[in-house]
Amino acid sequence: MRKSQKLMLTCLMLCLIAALTIAPTLSWLSSTSQPVVNTFAGGAIAIKLDEALVGTDGKAIEGEGAQRVTSNSYKYVAGAVLDKDPTPTVLKGSEECYVFLCVENGLSDKFTMNYDEQSWLKVAESDGKALYAYSIRVDASEADADVVLNPIFTTVTVSADLTADDIDILGERTLSVTAYAVQTQSLSSQAATDLAVEQFFDAGVQPVYPEIA
Repeated sequence: MRKSQKLMLTCLMLCLIAALTIAPTLSWLSSTSQPVVNTFAGGAIAIKLDEALVGTDGKAIEGEGAQRVTSNSYKYVAGAVLDKDPTPTVLKGSEECYVFLCVENGLSDKFTMNYDEQSWLKVAESDGKALYAYSIRVDASEADADVVLNPIFTTVTVSADLTADDIDILGERTLSVTAYAVQTQSLSSQAATDLAVEQFFDAGVQPVYPEIA
């Protein structure tokens, strides 16, 4: 073998040895961080509605351990003042919400209720139903206990002019109240009122939009 060929072969071998020696050091530089974990939990709104249990005389049964119920039966006579205090409660942990009450009044004009018009603002009315909005937003998300709102009324008064004939005509009547709550997050009071109206009324009922603090 010629001297020049031997020299070339030696150079190739040295290059191969160098490549084999260097190659393992050509790895990618990398690093991994600890993960950032975000937990998403849904908010919730929970409400209840109850009233004081009444006796056969239509008066609330008071005292220690007095019951709260979801229905009562009354016997009405002329001039009677009957206790009835439908009271909504936003349960502890509930997100801030707008609260509404729908009163379905099957009584006649011989019966009147002492509405709390400061706390409850009328927003719509049609066919014996009236919808009221609580005058302030209610936030129980950080509360240590349930948030009890003011009752919409506390008494039903029977007209002193009620006659036996009126009673025969009236017979048995009902007065019912339903509570409804809507989140305040991302909703204006106007939008919430629209939702409440849609919940209780047929299309076409136009609400009055209240100022809710």
